[in-house]
Amino acid sequence: MMNFHYHGRCFVIMLMCHLMMLMPGEVCSWSMIVVMSSGNTGEVSKRDVFSKDNKGKILVLGGSGYLGSNVARRAVLEGYSVTSLSRRGKPEPKSKRRRRNEYASVESNIDYRTGDAREIEPVESILNEGGYTAVVHCIGLLFDGNSGLSMWNRFVSGSGSMTDPSSTYDDVTRLTAINAITASEQYASLGDFNNTLPFIFTSAAEAGWTDVTGGSFVENRLTPRWLKRYVKAKRTVESRLEKSTILRPIIFRPSLIFSLDRLQNFPPVTAFFVGNQVGLPFVDRPVSVQALSSAIVRSIADENITGVQRYKEINQLSR
Repeated sequence: MMNFHYHGRCFVIMLMCHLMMLMPGEVCSWSMIVVMSSGNTGEVSKRDVFSKDNKGKILVLGGSGYLGSNVARRAVLEGYSVTSLSRRGKPEPKSKRRRRNEYASVESNIDYRTGDAREIEPVESILNEGGYTAVVHCIGLLFDGNSGLSMWNRFVSGSGSMTDPSSTYDDVTRLTAINAITASEQYASLGDFNNTLPFIFTSAAEAGWTDVTGGSFVENRLTPRWLKRYVKAKRTVESRLEKSTILRPIIFRPSLIFSLDRLQNFPPVTAFFVGNQVGLPFVDRPVSVQALSSAIVRSIADENITGVQRYKEINQLSR
C-alpha cells in the first residue's frame, strides 16, 4: 500500500517520469531525496512526548486519515490536547497496522470522535464544549464517485480508506470545509480570544496554478475533468476562508505528500523533485508528511502565519 497522497497529480507524475527519461543527467539520486527531506521531518524522540505545557485544544477534522493522524500526533507532541472527528472514529488497532510503538502512546491521548462533517451539527457540538484554540481541516479524497476512478482510492490513499461511491469533491471537500468554517466562526464570535481563531485548510498546489507561468495552460489543456473539479472545490474553500473576518486563515498547498519510510514512494517523488529542480513553475517540490504535519501544528501559535503556505514555507515552518 502506498503511504502517500497523490492530491490529483497522476497525470503530472506520468509527465514527470517521461521527463526523467528524457533528461537522465538531471535526475537526482534516492539519497539526495532523503537528504533534502530528512532534516524537515518534524520527528521527535520519545523523551519529548508530553513534556511541554498544554497549549489548549485543537479540533482535527479527518484526524484518522493519513495526514490528519500525523497532524493529531504531532499536535500532542507539541503540547496540545487533540480531538479528532472522522467517519471512522478511532484508527484501526495496532495489530492491523504497521505502527511504531510510540504512536500507540501518543494516540491514547487523542480524543477520537465518530461523525460526518458533511453535517454541521457534529462540528458545532464539539466546538461548543469550549477550550479550542484552532481548527484543522484534513478531509479530502483523490477520486470522487463521478471520476470513474473511485475504486483506486484504496491504493492511492495513504490510509487505505475507501469512500462512498456517491461522494463528490463538492461534499467531501467543499461542504465539510464550509461547515467547519461556519461553525468555527460561530464559536469564535462567542469566545474570548485575544487574537483571531486559526483555521487551517489543507488545499493543494494545483489550486495555485493560475498564479504561476504555464499553470493556466496545464489546467486548461492537459487537466482531466475530474481534476478540474477537484481544484475547483479547493479554490472555493480557499476563497470562503479568506473572506472570514473572525478567523485567521492558514492555507497549506502541498504538492505530492510522501513518507520517508516507504521506498515505493521514491519514483513519483523523484519525478516531482526533478520537475521542480529544472524550473517547471507548475510543479512544486514534494513534502514529507512529517514536515507538513509539523508545519501545520506550528502555524497555530504564530500570529504572523496567515494566507497561503507553499512548499518553501512548509519546510521553513517544520524546522
